[in-house]
Amino acid sequence: MNNLLNQFEGTYISTHGNKVFKIALVKKIKQYNGSYYEDLIIGEYQHIVNGNLYLQDTMSNLNITYNNQYVKHAIAGSFVIGNNNRRWKCPQCEPNEKRLSAKITDVGKGRTADFLMRRTVVNGQQVLQVKIFDVLPDFEDSNAPDFSLPMGEFTMFKQ
Repeated sequence: MNNLLNQFEGTYISTHGNKVFKIALVKKIKQYNGSYYEDLIIGEYQHIVNGNLYLQDTMSNLNITYNNQYVKHAIAGSFVIGNNNRRWKCPQCEPNEKRLSAKITDVGKGRTADFLMRRTVVNGQQVLQVKIFDVLPDFEDSNAPDFSLPMGEFTMFKQ
């Protein structure tokens, strides 16, 4: 509603030493989720270490239209969160600023985590401040591989 998701669209990159994490986000409108239609942000990523792809590069999936976009894309979500959301407090946010909650899937390991986003400007550069956390447990496999995407809070610069 009110084009709220538009601000998150784009390609963002974060570099940490020899590791590069790149995501591309696109807004999709009127997507049927099995119960109702909703707008949502979908996305894909590249995780690069020492100039080589560390995990499967999912960027080629960005333009695929699936029956259930939320389930099939590596990044997907539409849940709007406010400044005082207990999962990621934001005292520096503007009073009516909205952030976005999504999921991110480590396709190489088959694990999913929460992916929270805040679009803002730092030193004149558009950025996406993100928080990746709370990896879902794999109840069927106690030896499930560890989540291998970047975790925690960091800033990604718009390309």
